[in-house]
Amino acid sequence: MRYAMMPALGVLFTLMGCENVPETVTVYPVSGQILYDGKPAAGVQVFFVPTSAPMVPQIPSNPHAVTGPDGRFKISTYGEGDGAAEGGYQILLLWPETVEENEESTQDKLLGWYDGAHSKLTVDVKTGANEIPVIAIKPITRPPEELKGIPGKN
Repeated sequence: MRYAMMPALGVLFTLMGCENVPETVTVYPVSGQILYDGKPAAGVQVFFVPTSAPMVPQIPSNPHAVTGPDGRFKISTYGEGDGAAEGGYQILLLWPETVEENEESTQDKLLGWYDGAHSKLTVDVKTGANEIPVIAIKPITRPPEELKGIPGKN
């Protein structure tokens, strides 16, 4: 009788273990390039904030990338350059000032024009490979006006 219960216990433990495994959302390759004053912008941090796409906790973190020396980037969600889930995103950019080699400051070379309150950049990720049109940024000399009120409410 004891041995008759063993298969049932094995199935029960297997099912309990499967409950803790999160479902992986399918992602699609997304790449692009950022130019500043017509030249490749290296070291720009690119963040995709979901507007109509899966978000944390459905995915481990918001899709993100950092531009290389040629200004090109490949978005990552689960692993290096794997892409983003299908849906809409606001694109945020942060370009930290380099203080010394391998050190960054909190100063943004883009002066806040592409933060969550000011960026007008968007993308719709579709099934298959996605190439974002070149993001060409003109020279920035001053920060944007400070927004009054609550974003999305006023």
